[in-house]
Amino acid sequence: MEIRHRFQSLLLVVLVSLASATAASGQTATTPISDASVTPLTTMSSSDLTSELSGVKDNSLVVANKIISGPLRIDADQRPIIPVTFKVEFRDCEFTDEVFIRKADFGQSVILLRVKFDKGLHLESVHVEGDLRIDSVQASQMIQIYQSQVAGDVRIRNPMAPGLEIENLTANNVIIGLGKNSIPNLDFAHLSTGRFSLSAAQDSIATIGQLNLSNANLRETLSLQNLELQQVSAANLTVAKRAMFLPETVISKQLDLTSANLGSFEWVFAGQVQLPQKLDINSATLGSLAVVRVPAKGAARSSIEARRVRADRTDYGLTFLERAEYYEPAYTSYESSLKSRGESDKADRVYFAMRDRRRYAEFLDAGTVWEKMVAGFNYVIGFGHKWFFGYGRAWVYPLLWCVVFVLLGGFIFRDSERMQRLEDETPARVFSPVWYSLDIFVPILSLGVAKNWRPKQEYRLLYFYSKFLSLIGLIFISAMVGALTGTLK
Repeated sequence: MEIRHRFQSLLLVVLVSLASATAASGQTATTPISDASVTPLTTMSSSDLTSELSGVKDNSLVVANKIISGPLRIDADQRPIIPVTFKVEFRDCEFTDEVFIRKADFGQSVILLRVKFDKGLHLESVHVEGDLRIDSVQASQMIQIYQSQVAGDVRIRNPMAPGLEIENLTANNVIIGLGKNSIPNLDFAHLSTGRFSLSAAQDSIATIGQLNLSNANLRETLSLQNLELQQVSAANLTVAKRAMFLPETVISKQLDLTSANLGSFEWVFAGQVQLPQKLDINSATLGSLAVVRVPAKGAARSSIEARRVRADRTDYGLTFLERAEYYEPAYTSYESSLKSRGESDKADRVYFAMRDRRRYAEFLDAGTVWEKMVAGFNYVIGFGHKWFFGYGRAWVYPLLWCVVFVLLGGFIFRDSERMQRLEDETPARVFSPVWYSLDIFVPILSLGVAKNWRPKQEYRLLYFYSKFLSLIGLIFISAMVGALTGTLK
């Protein structure tokens, strides 16, 4: 009786493993798994499975082409479960009732190949010392795995289920290939792993209603490819190295990166760039940000398409930031990233956009009348700082104003009858209003015109403008030199 009880417990654990693996790979189909090359399924009772377990001599157990009926509920809190020390593999099997397993240990890998769960699968606190492989598994209800640990990799391929709810999973790597299947819901909240990869087949696009990576901790990389998602929740997501959204990954409604910490973030679009309708990046650290466009599939060898992509000067990284609510650290981080890549002009454009949004956001966020007045004053000052001095980044702005002030001086001083010669003994020279304005405007320049002429005292406007021109010239030329040399950045 003791031996029989031991094998019954072991059987339950094996079933737990099956359930556990299956949980990772959901499927929605309700028809039995069928294939012309697969042997017809036969019914297996619990006692038969116990006998098969008792006869395990090698370091593995393979259960194939079996239908296992009746509910399976294994709870180590209610009844101790003996650890399974050998490799467990289920092939072309079907569980007809609910499977609930809590606190089961597997000493080696668990493999579920073409296994069907007619009802729910719930795994909690399951430990697998090897790999967990789930291949072409079907489930009619949500597959749930909670607080489980896999020492090796979790590999899920071609799952068919209403969704996967895998929370607080710890694994070496998690690699999911959806094939051509679509899944309404994928929940990987509080995931802890090295590399997380989610993709569809090479020539297919898998549709996902919602992907939840909130509070996940990835020690290496995150990769999404060939996916069409409605919503992605990744609040407090941590990716130590690279987060990559590869073609053809599209998020249509919402991408939530609130408080996320990404070593680098790269989003590559093939063809048209389609950003989410709503983007949340508040308190996020994006590291090196890159949102780029590449030729669409089927047009990679087209010279016309390639030229269009090269001719597209749109900074999609800046477009990405502008889609979200204003968060200044994201702008400064992106600006620094561009500078490190030697793209100074793009970095200056990002700085311009940041300053524009800053003054606008400050005005909108002002609550009281006094705050509105202060914000309005700052808005006007910031507006002038941009259009007069280019925020200290662009020398073209002050240069244009220098030209405007000099030409305006040429118009104001156009009448030589209003000008007075200072040295009558010197040979008479024809008065030039433009050269006179330029001589006054540039402090270090002496053309010999300003020292020989000055406005007559009765013409106060001319006298005032000559003094004003000297002062404004000093300011704008200093701003232009600072922008050229980079001392104002």
